[in-house]
Amino acid sequence: MSHRHVISFLFLMAPLFFVPAASLDTFPSPITASLEQILDARPAAWRAATIEVYRWDLFPDILIMDTAGFGVQDRMFTRLAYYLEKRGWRGKLLGNARLAGRHGWNAHDYGPEGLAAFFSAAAVSDFPLNPEEQALRQLALAQGIISSARGRFAPGLGGVLSISRSSSAIERRLLLTHESFHGIFFFSASYRDFCLRLWDSLPSVEKTFYTSFLDSLGYDTADPTLVVNEFQAYLMQQPLEYAASYFERFTQRQAETGQSPAIEPSQLVENARALDEFLQPRFGFGAGGPLLAGIRGETSR
Repeated sequence: MSHRHVISFLFLMAPLFFVPAASLDTFPSPITASLEQILDARPAAWRAATIEVYRWDLFPDILIMDTAGFGVQDRMFTRLAYYLEKRGWRGKLLGNARLAGRHGWNAHDYGPEGLAAFFSAAAVSDFPLNPEEQALRQLALAQGIISSARGRFAPGLGGVLSISRSSSAIERRLLLTHESFHGIFFFSASYRDFCLRLWDSLPSVEKTFYTSFLDSLGYDTADPTLVVNEFQAYLMQQPLEYAASYFERFTQRQAETGQSPAIEPSQLVENARALDEFLQPRFGFGAGGPLLAGIRGETSR
């Protein structure tokens, strides 16, 4: 399958299932690595049997967790996904029994605000956390992603990304590329502000298109920051020349069903180009990400 076709099939959702996993109540301290090193690492060399924890070398406030399978990843992140991102479920703390038969995403990303909100809500309601969620909370506290005071949690700096060995090698590369742009969004205030300004400048027809696209994937599009974060990541996850083809089938389907106004894919490329032109001089890579560029960028905020 060509690189172009592989990109067109990248989705962050999987069939709905919840895989049991052995409990894991502590995580290793992060070790610094590039995205390539994370993908190339052998699980046999991991310091824990089911997970390895990395600090992204280009953006050191961003942690990347590679899990042995969807089981451990689900127990760590699925309830976060439903609480923060899932349409119809946002703001709800769900027990494991309620989530039986459900799956969050194949890859995950959470910033300081989201993590602090989830763990604060759990603390206030005395909601029992999975051992993996407790370990994530401790790791986020230790790394300054969140802080704690009087039983509440406040946002710090950075964020957490995750991929899984349940995904194929091609999927892992594409998913990590997508998630890496969420990491940049969490890390860089200037990039985040630029994304928000770009979104605000879009005509309503384009906003409607992107919102419909994200809604079709199950995101809660009532959260404006989530919409902008996903907007930029889906545009940036592939090289500029593939941005139009990635969305082409969706734009055709939306136009045929009348679910949203028709939009020319070339309009999407212009938005991707604007983001690319912002990133290139600051970080040394743009659309397609550092895995495509194969070079180091600056690490200024």
